[in-house]
Amino acid sequence: MTTKKTSGTRFWEKYKRRGTADLPKYVQLRDCILAAIREGFWKQGDRLPTEMDLAEVTEFSLGTVQNAYRNLVQDGTVERRKGRAGSFVSRDVKPVDTVWHFLFSDDRHEHFFSVFPQIDRIVRHASRGSWNLHLKWVADEVVQVDRIVDIGREFLIFSQFFIDAREYDRARKGKTKPLQGNNLRRELNLNVTHMTCDLRLEEIPAAICGKINAPVKTMGLVIEARVHTNPQQQGYFQRIFVPKTSLWLRISSNVNGAPKHAIPAELEEMLC
Repeated sequence: MTTKKTSGTRFWEKYKRRGTADLPKYVQLRDCILAAIREGFWKQGDRLPTEMDLAEVTEFSLGTVQNAYRNLVQDGTVERRKGRAGSFVSRDVKPVDTVWHFLFSDDRHEHFFSVFPQIDRIVRHASRGSWNLHLKWVADEVVQVDRIVDIGREFLIFSQFFIDAREYDRARKGKTKPLQGNNLRRELNLNVTHMTCDLRLEEIPAAICGKINAPVKTMGLVIEARVHTNPQQQGYFQRIFVPKTSLWLRISSNVNGAPKHAIPAELEEMLC
C-alpha cells in the first residue's frame, strides 16, 4: 500500500539541502521555506504545514519550527489568520518596476530580465564594515535589509542594503504594512541624486552561496554601491553578490533616465 506524501514531506525532500549548516537551525529552516515560496512550491494564499507536522518530517525540534514561522510572520512573508488554524503564505514575489542595480541583459543588450526580490532578513546592528566609508554620519545603528534577488527566473543574486537606523525609523513611522523589499527606494522615500559603484572579483561567502544555490567557494562579482540622496536624507549603501553568469550587467550613474553604461558580467575565463 502506497502512503500519500504530505505537503511537508514533499517540501522537505525537495528543499532540505537549501539551508546553510553553519547558521542557527531556525534560520536554516526559514531559508528552506523561503526557497519553496520563491520557486512556487507554495504560492500566495497556500496553507503551510502545521508546526507539529513540519517538526515530524524534519530533523528540527518543535521550538525550532515555531521560531522559523515566527520569523516569517515578522517579516510579512507568512500570516496567521484568525478563525482558521494554521499559517499561510501572505505574499508572492513581485517584479521590481524600476531597476537600477540589477540590470542584466543578453548579448544584444536589448532585453533586460525581470527582477524578483524577496526579503531574506531585516536586522538592526551597530557593527562596522565597508558601509561606514559611505555612511559616515551613522552615530549608532544601521538597519540591514538582506534580499535574495531572482533574475528572470534564471539565477539568484544576493543583496545587502544598509541605511542609518534613524532614517529607516523616520520612513517607517506609522506604517503597519511590512516592508516588501520590492522597491526599497520607494518604500523608504529615498530621493536619490547620484550613485557610484566599486566592483571586484572575490570568493562569495559560504553562507551567501547557500542562499543563492551556488557551490561553496564560488567566485563572483561583488558590487558596492554608494547612493547619495538629497540634503535632507542620508543615502544608503548596497553590496551585491553576483555568481558567474553569461549575462551582461549594466551599471549606470544616471538615476533620472535610461541607463548609460554597460560592463560585462561574462567572466568565464577569469572565474573557471
